[in-house]
Amino acid sequence: MTKVTAIVVALLAVSAGMCADTLVDVYVNGKKVNFQPQARVRGGTTYAPLRATAESLGAEVTWQAARQMAVLCRGNSCVSVQKSEGIIVADQMLVPLRILSEALGAKVTWDGTKRAVTINNPGG
Repeated sequence: MTKVTAIVVALLAVSAGMCADTLVDVYVNGKKVNFQPQARVRGGTTYAPLRATAESLGAEVTWQAARQMAVLCRGNSCVSVQKSEGIIVADQMLVPLRILSEALGAKVTWDGTKRAVTINNPGG
């Protein structure tokens, strides 16, 4: 292996490590939610499975295949999420947790020390 090749390989390994997801815990109203796949931070955004997150917040989910969009409704409030807004992990769509939760009326806090998200959901 040449010196240049070794440097390129080392740089690729470092950049791959920087892009790795960090798994995090999520608590809704004080109770840990065991998402599968697990919630994660990628690129500074926390993602969690769309359907499981919505249901943990008391919302119903409808998938509109033709529009590649999920519609989440709780009471009279509805939120739409395009497939392109999420990431796919283990064949499931994960979406930005804070945006989804706050759109459904919940308050979200981050604890960097514990690597945990706490969601206080007044409707759930």
